[in-house]
Amino acid sequence: MTFPLLYIRYKQLQRQLQGFSLYLFIFFGLIFLLVYISFLQFQKQQNAYHVVVLLVIISVLLQFYRKDKPFIYRHIDNPHLQIFFEYVALTLPFSITCLITKNWYCYPLLLLLLFCIPLFKFQFRQKTVFKNLSFIIPSSSFEWISGFRKKYFTFIGIYTLSVAFCWFKILPLFLLWFLSLLIISFHDECESIQILREGNKSPHNFLLEKLYTNSTYLIILYLPLITINTIFNSDFLLINAFFVPTQIALLCFAICLKYSTYSPGKKPVANNIPLAIVAFASSLPYLLPIPALLAIVYFYIAKKNLKKYLND
Repeated sequence: MTFPLLYIRYKQLQRQLQGFSLYLFIFFGLIFLLVYISFLQFQKQQNAYHVVVLLVIISVLLQFYRKDKPFIYRHIDNPHLQIFFEYVALTLPFSITCLITKNWYCYPLLLLLLFCIPLFKFQFRQKTVFKNLSFIIPSSSFEWISGFRKKYFTFIGIYTLSVAFCWFKILPLFLLWFLSLLIISFHDECESIQILREGNKSPHNFLLEKLYTNSTYLIILYLPLITINTIFNSDFLLINAFFVPTQIALLCFAICLKYSTYSPGKKPVANNIPLAIVAFASSLPYLLPIPALLAIVYFYIAKKNLKKYLND
């Protein structure tokens, strides 16, 4: 049996990693760190279950939102097994260490759950919902309006789970981190030049206003849950204190990265690798300096790039 999907993913990753030598060191360092953290969590029964749930949630979200499902199920042999092995490969670095702990049975449990995921062939259809959302969110925050309308089901689902488990130690933070990844996806496409120039702002003021507005939204969303989590888990005070700034730094980096390569109406695919690397870093609050420093660096790169499109 051949594995064309795994080969395709390998070639895609290989192409995208070319030219990112600076980020490769950070990327593999973060992967190693997350593998080690997963190993530590697998040594505790309750935390081991949390890691399994986390990996399954990631795979389920990928399954629901991947756009290649119609092609795979129609044109590739054994599509169920092909997709299953793809998710096994994706989760393998973070799950394989489970086998050398006393909670080794969590690994076959994970495989069983992953095997069920390809059975869900459902494809979310994009349709206009929350038509009056612009009454709550100003039109200048069009990314939030458009992104929420497209992904409201996942957005509401993750936030609801975060509220439901806000007294847990780790789980709500990981859920909010997933929400951060969803929110930064709102900014993965460049707007038209007409929208960019609305308000006739300088590059400096444009970026500052964009960062301030998005950071405010994030604080409003996250702060109540983090406060409740801190009340129930006072020993997590330091981690919780750094979590929101880390997510703000990630969002600011994503916005600055977008405008550092801004081209009207384009979707900068080349940004995926550095964004993924910094997103990994933001999953660990004590790595706050990485997204914060890169956000500052790319702020000035974005400011320089926007001078071609905005009056300074």
